[in-house]
Amino acid sequence: MKQWLLAACAASIFAAHSQAAEGCAAAKDLVVSALERVSARPNQNDLEAGLQLLKRAEEMCDENGDAWYYRSLFERQLGNGRKADYALTNARERHSEALSASDDPFRLATPTREVKIPSPPPGACRNESHAAAADDAKPEVEQKWALVIGIASFRDPDLDLKFTVKDASAFADLLRDSRYGRFRADHVKVLEDGQATTQQIKAGLNWLARMACEGDLAVIYIATHGTSREQDVAGANYVVTYDTDASSFDGLYSTAIPMVEISNVVRTRLRARKVAVFLDTCHSGGAITKTITLPASISAQMLDHIREGTGRAILTASQAEEKSHELASYGHGLFTYHLIHALQQQGGRVSIDAVYQYVRDHVDQDASARGLEQHPVFSRSDEQSAVVIGIPPQGANGVPGVLLSPFFFY
Repeated sequence: MKQWLLAACAASIFAAHSQAAEGCAAAKDLVVSALERVSARPNQNDLEAGLQLLKRAEEMCDENGDAWYYRSLFERQLGNGRKADYALTNARERHSEALSASDDPFRLATPTREVKIPSPPPGACRNESHAAAADDAKPEVEQKWALVIGIASFRDPDLDLKFTVKDASAFADLLRDSRYGRFRADHVKVLEDGQATTQQIKAGLNWLARMACEGDLAVIYIATHGTSREQDVAGANYVVTYDTDASSFDGLYSTAIPMVEISNVVRTRLRARKVAVFLDTCHSGGAITKTITLPASISAQMLDHIREGTGRAILTASQAEEKSHELASYGHGLFTYHLIHALQQQGGRVSIDAVYQYVRDHVDQDASARGLEQHPVFSRSDEQSAVVIGIPPQGANGVPGVLLSPFFFY
């Protein structure tokens, strides 16, 4: 009888812990959804909706310090000073990681129209004096940095893809090629398959944010699965990593990287005034797990989120309702195959706008000829900033890059 009671108690405790874990996983998803409502110029409705999501997250998992911390920021934006202080106190007591990192999704790293940013502390970046005098309409940059991620073999083999690692490797090779990309080899960080865990990708993003200064160019390339807003209870996008548990939504929330986290690195931590983001994050041809089905590409709302600031350009492989196709005849994904050819045009000295036009036209034609549907999407923060992936950096030895004719930019 005593053993039966002990077993019953153990089962009850296990069930309680499981229920709490599920609640905290769902709470993380609500926090992600609230952060997707952030902008440099938030409106009242988004602030109030985000605040309600954060309050629900607190109810589901009181120990979620980040929910309390972000609530303090939302309350502050709404002018609720006392409530903001109360939430901040709770965030400290719960050891919020976002608070420790001084994360503020409402504060941009680069200026945008009608939004000023605080001046960086003296010596914050090696080239801040150059950047202050730089003309964003010109393509010249001090140095160039890139984070390249490709995952084909996942811890869960049901998620495996064919050519995403080959895509990432080919893209990284092009960046390091002295004929086209002109990146220093040690300025390109590549994470593939087992290296591309959630923790290592976050570390890679931190590396990029530390290294890329105001006068630099920063590039992010990601080829893996993505999840769609329609599949998520809170309507959030996620990027699937090597060690993501995609068998359930709770596992997804706990182990994948929210797209808004990547977006916030670009918006609030990357000081570089020229940034190009290439996303090939929709390869699902149907239901793979409960959490990954078609459609699964990045949403228009998230594109608007990423591009806030100066010199931000985002090129995605497909529209939200489409698959990003992999072709055995190319040994690559359709998007990356044509992206690489686009970046080789004119010796790499081609504007990001021209890159998009080339990729759009060739992917559209190529897909249509095969009876497929795939239409790349382009978004940028402003029309004035010239972003050229293949421009030689000026800063390596104080040697200026080659000045390019306006023909290449307009």
